[in-house]
Amino acid sequence: MKNLVISALVAFSGFWCAQTGNVGVNTSLPGSTLTVSGSISGQYKNISTSTTLGVNDFYTAFNGSSVGTFTLPAATAAAPAAGNIQGRVYYIKNTGTAALNVAASGTELIDNQSGAGVASVSITPGGYIMLISKGTTTGTTWETGLLINKTTPTIAALGASDTVTYSGTALTNFNNSIPQLIPFSVGDVIVNQGGSAVWNDAGDYWQILESGVYKIEGYAYFGSGGAVSGTGAFTGINLNITKNGTALVNIIGGNRANIDNAAASAGNSPINVNTIVHLNAGDRVYLTMNWGALNKPTTDAHITAPASLSESRNFSLMQLSTP
Repeated sequence: MKNLVISALVAFSGFWCAQTGNVGVNTSLPGSTLTVSGSISGQYKNISTSTTLGVNDFYTAFNGSSVGTFTLPAATAAAPAAGNIQGRVYYIKNTGTAALNVAASGTELIDNQSGAGVASVSITPGGYIMLISKGTTTGTTWETGLLINKTTPTIAALGASDTVTYSGTALTNFNNSIPQLIPFSVGDVIVNQGGSAVWNDAGDYWQILESGVYKIEGYAYFGSGGAVSGTGAFTGINLNITKNGTALVNIIGGNRANIDNAAASAGNSPINVNTIVHLNAGDRVYLTMNWGALNKPTTDAHITAPASLSESRNFSLMQLSTP
């Protein structure tokens, strides 16, 4: 009956034909179960937020500017008709500037072609993945047919020359060992290649888009607006790399410069800090400064480039490995 219906379509439209159970489009000799002699169209979507893929999705692009998640459907479909979705294919491209996580449903896993199944796979900006349902309903239910992520390691850096001053409440907090943000601006970005971190100008931090091991470095000059408290004293100033907030408990790398009274009041003493640390997608990394020991700066604390030098501070990171 099926072949009769198809044959009738052939006679009526000239586009479909049947031959020993095979179906052809624009061909009278289909050599496979389905032979299409022409173009094929699938559903195309462009999404900027997290979503759950469904029965009508095929090729989906993610163009978000913050980390998002595409959740794959459960292995047993509830609609439009209950049953296993074995063989269903999804194509996903990250066209945005933030990382995209592709996650299996519930406790299901994705075969990411290396070791045991994983709950999710991260797609970097510019990355692409093709997934197919394996037909299993528990454990590893999705197979990665193709995964392409960027290969350029991230190197990102800022350098600035203007003066930063902490006075009033900011100086009080500085002298109470509360790390104070060292600000930069979008215009201070020297290089940002690779795509696994992006500078957030409103929050003054590097936003990590891809989990991995990073080398982070910071540099800043320090000066006190007046002689530090005490006579013949030293002040200990901390330059910190902090993560996900500016509290002391969030410091992941730091260095202290013990500066004598005369040098502190004259100003412009350099402090360097660097660390190698594992960061997760979504982490925020700040450069901060605070009083750490001995006597305290007075009037104000400031970051200023010395005479004949152009840079007062810099902040950089380099991705060493993933994930």
